[in-house]
Amino acid sequence: MRWLISLIIVAVLAIALAMAGRYDPGYVVLVYPPWRVEISFIGFVLMLVGLVVGGIVLLRLAMLTLNLPGIVREQRTRRAARKRDESFVGGLKAYTEYRYQDAEQSLGQWRGDDTRVGVARVLAARAAQEIRAVPQRERHLQEAAEHGAELAAQLFEAEARLDAKDATAALVAINRAKEIAPQHTALLRLELKARQMTGQWDEVDKLLDALMRGNALEPGVATQMRRMAYAENIRRRAEDGHGLLEYWKTIPADFKVDPWVARAAARAFIQCAGHDTALDVLEAALKREWHEDLAALYGEVRGSNSTRQIEQAEKWLHVHPRDAQLLLTLAQLCSVQELWGKAQSYLEASLAIAPSAEGHIRMAELKTQSGQPGEACKHYQKALSLCRAQ
Repeated sequence: MRWLISLIIVAVLAIALAMAGRYDPGYVVLVYPPWRVEISFIGFVLMLVGLVVGGIVLLRLAMLTLNLPGIVREQRTRRAARKRDESFVGGLKAYTEYRYQDAEQSLGQWRGDDTRVGVARVLAARAAQEIRAVPQRERHLQEAAEHGAELAAQLFEAEARLDAKDATAALVAINRAKEIAPQHTALLRLELKARQMTGQWDEVDKLLDALMRGNALEPGVATQMRRMAYAENIRRRAEDGHGLLEYWKTIPADFKVDPWVARAAARAFIQCAGHDTALDVLEAALKREWHEDLAALYGEVRGSNSTRQIEQAEKWLHVHPRDAQLLLTLAQLCSVQELWGKAQSYLEASLAIAPSAEGHIRMAELKTQSGQPGEACKHYQKALSLCRAQ
């Protein structure tokens, strides 16, 4: 369309010039002694236009000739850049198609601008990791850090160390990356895993707070991890009664009645002779939700008022009359109080509902206590048979 418009304009101008030349009486005299030239005015104008156009064409040709080396260099540069781009894209394609050996070779040798070189080396390192080429991986990571991709390199280094179960080395890489991006979400997740592997549960608790503020963890996953962190921190303080009690006060109420946390807390308080506190913990947890494991642990606690324990357990028995584990717990508590008759009746009821090795062992101990070695031997044999069956 543009060429058609240009052609029309040129035709109109030609017609206009032809008409002007037909009716224009003017002429131009050019004198250069001894020569004299007379031409029409239109002819002079056309000649002048021709000279200008010819001059412009000659000037452009001269400029093109002078700039020819630069044009060639520019074309070569564009051609080389196009080849580099094709090579880079080829490496990315190989990586996404799980052709890790091809990707490692292509991206590991790629040369170009620093930004893409850094990215290429990180991907080459990941490909090398997949094919277990450790020396190449280390070399690529070093080059990636030298070309401005230090954060990506340290993130992958931490991830690779965690996969190899080397949490200490992973933490070194994580600390380097935190100098660049302290609040990087993926980095915090990696640090959380490393702290869990090294047993740094106080740090795990802090990291969970940071990740929850950033909405970076699923609520269910965060709850499970926090439950584990509380339980492990409680176990670590089992030798320090005062420290354990102070830490227990900092735990949210919802987690204090969680079965996992309550079990760890009760055992820790028992270990440091805080039996009454252990009773409070277990009773609160069992009040919220019934768990046989906690009921079994209740029988191991030796509080200052054993009678109250028996009464509490009997109240639970009214709600859970066929709970074999609760009956074993009652038998254990009655034995502590030397209520042998009640202990035997609870054991018999428990074994009638669900025979267990623990129940038979306790019954054997009770028979031995009452001077019935033959009966005790039978119960030991039954306990052994149940253990073998398991």
